[in-house]
Amino acid sequence: MRTILYGLALSAGIGMPALAAAPQPAGGTPAATAPAAVPKATEIAAAIERTVAWQLANPSGTAMRDWVIAPLYDGLIQAALATGRAHYLVPVLRMGQQSGWTLGSRGRFADDHAVGHAWLDLYLMNPRRTERLAAIREQMSGIVDNPIAEKLVYHHTPATPGVSFVDRWTWSDALYMGPPVFARLYSATGDAKYLAFMDREYRAAVDALYDRGEHLFYRDFNFIDKRTAHGRKVFWSRGNGWVYAALPQILTYLPKNHSSRGYYEALFRDMTIGILKTQQADGLWRPSLLDPEEVPIGETSGSGFFVYGLAWGINHGLLDRAATWPALARGWAGLMTRVRSDGYVGYVQPIGSAPRSEEAYLTVMPDGTKVHAPPKPRVLDPDSTQDYGTGAFLLAASEMLRLAGGARSVKPAALLADAEARLAREAQQPRAYARVVPERMDDLAWENDKVAFRMYGPALRAGPEDSGIDAWFKKVHYPVLDKWYGLATGKQQKSYHVDRGEGYDAYHVGDTRGVGGLGLWVDGRLVTSDTFVKGHVHWSKADVAEFSNIFEYPIKIDGKPVYEHRYSRLKMGERMTEIRSFFSHSQSLYDSHPIRDFPYEVAIGLVTQDARRAEVVLDGPRGLIAVTEPVDGKPFGAGVVIDPARVVRTARLAAADKEGKHAHGLVFTRVDDAGYVKYRSGFAWSGDGEITRPAEWLDYLARQAGRRP
Repeated sequence: MRTILYGLALSAGIGMPALAAAPQPAGGTPAATAPAAVPKATEIAAAIERTVAWQLANPSGTAMRDWVIAPLYDGLIQAALATGRAHYLVPVLRMGQQSGWTLGSRGRFADDHAVGHAWLDLYLMNPRRTERLAAIREQMSGIVDNPIAEKLVYHHTPATPGVSFVDRWTWSDALYMGPPVFARLYSATGDAKYLAFMDREYRAAVDALYDRGEHLFYRDFNFIDKRTAHGRKVFWSRGNGWVYAALPQILTYLPKNHSSRGYYEALFRDMTIGILKTQQADGLWRPSLLDPEEVPIGETSGSGFFVYGLAWGINHGLLDRAATWPALARGWAGLMTRVRSDGYVGYVQPIGSAPRSEEAYLTVMPDGTKVHAPPKPRVLDPDSTQDYGTGAFLLAASEMLRLAGGARSVKPAALLADAEARLAREAQQPRAYARVVPERMDDLAWENDKVAFRMYGPALRAGPEDSGIDAWFKKVHYPVLDKWYGLATGKQQKSYHVDRGEGYDAYHVGDTRGVGGLGLWVDGRLVTSDTFVKGHVHWSKADVAEFSNIFEYPIKIDGKPVYEHRYSRLKMGERMTEIRSFFSHSQSLYDSHPIRDFPYEVAIGLVTQDARRAEVVLDGPRGLIAVTEPVDGKPFGAGVVIDPARVVRTARLAAADKEGKHAHGLVFTRVDDAGYVKYRSGFAWSGDGEITRPAEWLDYLARQAGRRP
């Protein structure tokens, strides 16, 4: 195995390479001619506006706390600060609120920390909003105060029980996701422990992954001895882009007199050598930096991060402007060929961990033999896009606007106040909306202009609540979730179980199926999951709320655990939530697949509030079940509709409550050929004045059963 840099010793005086003889482009795009002058600020600002407008009009469906969307948040914030356009901050504020200002659920995994950049940036603009800091500080303090001593290697099983190979920064992407959070935490709290942790872990990652001779990072340790089909080292464009784009964020928050500042500045300058020498004549970088012919297309996300870093380096005096400008000008011109006139950012490499796929490369074995597996196909074309690609472009464009002298002079606090006022006005309008609610025991709640629901989260796993769906009764068309939770958990401590004119929560779920929760029929009994293990709200348009949950069942199949992956959406004007579930042995968001030949029937249920007074309708031939009964003296109806061809049978089953007050109406089905269960569930409450009699509810369900979502 070859030797790479162990124990980095970089100098701030590293020279810059000559830029006159740029390499010829390896396919894809004609050579870009670097303009003699800086682009006009008005043109850069217009490109930012087009890109933001397109992206906000076309939500990606990404989970709001996923690493994929984190660079977009970063780009929107920087674009707002550079242009003075407060409306760029509104979606970041909205999605932070919908995420409960929390990070992802995978503990030490740096990918799940990346959205913390944005939440902390917004906190630093207005430190009175402590909810934007609290969850991050608690989670990161737990990591800092309990460090892992074992040296970890990506995809190698650690010796320490309970530790994952991603619990330290063992891959290059992590250097974007994690360290900038700790740098911001120091700025937010003044606690030096965050910088000490960041510095120690960062240096360990550099020692393991940085090739000083090439001035580039390997994606992870497993790539050190891999080679392309042309025998060249594998250095991934976006993998290096992650590192390069993170250094400006670290240096922004690292004190000028910090003992390690010179280390990060020197690394930034040293990486610049590798980045400049691998730029192609069209201004862009290929996915495989040292083998541009491997994927001969200029790729946007890595290129965007590089242009951002180069512009930032010039703007902050770390890079010589005269020496760097020709390459930066080519890079910006190349990036602009990747942005359509409507603002769509294309040629973004899909999610992955290598220029093509990890299996595409020669591996040199310890005995000297070479193994080369055929590559998996991967699409990279004008239509391939991702949130992080748009984010990389916006970061680059924001720094280019500053370089062009067109950045607005704005006070961040005033800009944020403007954005918060805009969001407050938006929140008063009818919309479909979902959010996680960490302040109320990790609920996940959703609503539209007619109905509201919630499910119970991890904080209630020790209690009687489990995976049933709760119904909240609304009398108004505008959103109420934030208001009701705020009244219940804030200083006023006003319960949402009391109707104050807008509606209330009068529905009892407990450990039942509620309004459309499901379970498995195992050995003649209903087996249900506990509260959800993970819950994610997804970015969608205002007319639909979308979210996903993962549930763990107390059974095993072939000795393996069973998880339900559930995707739900509620459209404006509808009373029924659309639900699509599959069962997997994995709880991973990315690598989970339906279990083949799933052996159990799936039971979808409705619970009565008082079995003595409720009517339970079981209509398998039409694919519907219903419950109608009075709640607090007013008619209420719940229902489930499913494709009649998927119905196995229906049944009424007593619930497990000691009082014998509740009963379940159940419809049984099996997963389809693709491994999914699909159905809709919802309710009507006469208090809203729209469906006021049981017969009207049954008619509504019959119409719903006759249509497909």
